[in-house]
Amino acid sequence: MKKLRFSLLAACAGLALSLSACTSSDAPEERATKESIQAAFDTALAKARSTTGPGAPVLWSLADEDTTVYFFGTVHLLRPELEWRTDEIDAAIVSADKLVFEVDMQSEAAQRAVMTDFLARGMFEDGRTLKSVLPDEEEAVIAEAFDSIGVPLDAMNTFEPWMASLNLGVLNLQKDGYDPNSGVENVLYAEGAAAGKTFGYLESIDKQADAFDLLPEDVQISMLYETALMMDESTAMLDHLVDEWAEGDVEGLAALGADPDGVGMSDAAYQSILVTRNKAWVPQIEEMLETPGTVFIAVGAAHFAGPDSVITMLRDKGYDVKGP
Repeated sequence: MKKLRFSLLAACAGLALSLSACTSSDAPEERATKESIQAAFDTALAKARSTTGPGAPVLWSLADEDTTVYFFGTVHLLRPELEWRTDEIDAAIVSADKLVFEVDMQSEAAQRAVMTDFLARGMFEDGRTLKSVLPDEEEAVIAEAFDSIGVPLDAMNTFEPWMASLNLGVLNLQKDGYDPNSGVENVLYAEGAAAGKTFGYLESIDKQADAFDLLPEDVQISMLYETALMMDESTAMLDHLVDEWAEGDVEGLAALGADPDGVGMSDAAYQSILVTRNKAWVPQIEEMLETPGTVFIAVGAAHFAGPDSVITMLRDKGYDVKGP
């Protein structure tokens, strides 16, 4: 049976984690069906539900004699009514001198970079269009999905498949009640700015774009097609994943979003979106230990779950990271 690949994709301008399924195969003729995607997700969900967490999102910590680094996995877009904070999380945030996120999305320079280094990379520059690279049958499915959220496919025609996929996933989740303003990073940034904290970032916007833009085109098309195929189910799927996150079930979260042998991403996407970036972040975290103070790192939860997580990489290097 073909492995379903189900990923939480960091959306442009930090708006969301959008659901996008893509199979492990790169061949168009082996595209997954809606039934096979749902069956594979149900299997992963059963695995996720077989484990439990402490009942709240997880906080890890790493400390030496004069530095403490907290690690908190986030969801970039949440339902406004979700209560996820605990006294432990709040105390760690208050104690932090610096808040560290994946990428700067707030400064004026960052806003310019979104346009030049992220959105621009998601556009065709060789005369092709989105519709010109889509097989007819898949174009029909994708067009219907965009129509369902009130956006004609022609409005996406200048975008490469990965960018169209992010837009489709995010807009669908927003339609169903997920709000970027309720995303963890947006909440923490506003509080940190009001408290006069400093900020740090693990990567530039162009590096984040590379995680998607450098994927093989057929992998990108798979993401877009399967995002469109699962439009009606994707919000419920994210609801289940958020439940695992809110429960603090790291194993369950890995089963749904960061397991290379189960429900995760295509092999290429798994390496590009998670492993390569995690490897690049670990040395930066090590450098943080050289400066006295307290740092609170808040990045997408998939980076702290599964066998190739930042937490696992740090522990493999001998660091005593407290937490599950």
